[in-house]
Amino acid sequence: MKPSEYNTDIAGLDIGKLHLDASLASGDEHQKFANKGNDFEDLLGWLRRHQVVRIGMEATGGYEHEVAVFLIEHGFEVIIHQPLEIKRFAQFMRIRAKNDKIDAKVIALATAAKKIVPMVYHADLSELSEMMTLYEHFSSLLAKAKTFSERLRLETTKAYNDAIKAELTKAKKDILVAILKKLRGHKYLNQRYELLKSLPGIGPLIAASLTIRMPELGTLAHGKAAALLGSAPLDRDSGTFKGKRTIFGGRARPRRHMYIAALSAMRMTKSHFKPFADRLKINGKPIKVIIIAVMRKLIEAANLVLQRQSPWVTTCHTLT
Repeated sequence: MKPSEYNTDIAGLDIGKLHLDASLASGDEHQKFANKGNDFEDLLGWLRRHQVVRIGMEATGGYEHEVAVFLIEHGFEVIIHQPLEIKRFAQFMRIRAKNDKIDAKVIALATAAKKIVPMVYHADLSELSEMMTLYEHFSSLLAKAKTFSERLRLETTKAYNDAIKAELTKAKKDILVAILKKLRGHKYLNQRYELLKSLPGIGPLIAASLTIRMPELGTLAHGKAAALLGSAPLDRDSGTFKGKRTIFGGRARPRRHMYIAALSAMRMTKSHFKPFADRLKINGKPIKVIIIAVMRKLIEAANLVLQRQSPWVTTCHTLT
């Protein structure tokens, strides 16, 4: 496909700490802007002059967040690509040169080349996302402190480490309380949160994680929720060779929580998922394969209850 064959209503942004490089998928139009909220109006004017409606950008560890929110609030479709996706696309297109202008062009072409689920935005998710990230950071630090305590022998060093563990435990509890309070303070988010909590194995933390990290749930076609989470098995076949199905990609943070939810759901005697897991076990499936299969069913169930705006207890019998 030649660049001129791409729609002119699609653009790519290469995100830097200080600057944004914008390019259209079609033609050679390129412009550099400051990555500051006060200067986004210039970017907005440029995009509207070129009748852009869909914008792609890379996940950059947070530098993309402010401009992504700004563009969504002004009616644009925003696609957040993983850096590896753009790298592989450039290799496929045999684009070897690299600079900010070229990177913006590659992102624009990648965005135009494939229909991808756009980023879903809710004003309150921005703050909640940062709070959830902090909770996950505390969890990671606490896990490391617990592991490190096994190597300590002196009472003094144990005492210091125990004090850190106590502080992190309290901080985790406090931030989770704050997250849940904020969720419950907003009708739309709280409604989604309560529906997700109706699912087997999904408690307050995991329901909050899905509400914040997967706002697309409820809008996806069957099978797409598992793919977005990264729990859908992918083929690895070639000719007569049949490789093992594997999972990769997707959203790692909510996937870790869903792994825990699956473990819980497959043990619940009144759960739809326990007989499903038991059948897989009888058929000789490895335990990790069973857990991933339950994860896949569970995230599709989450998508279903949000689509139907009905708790799991009234819809579980229809899940296939």
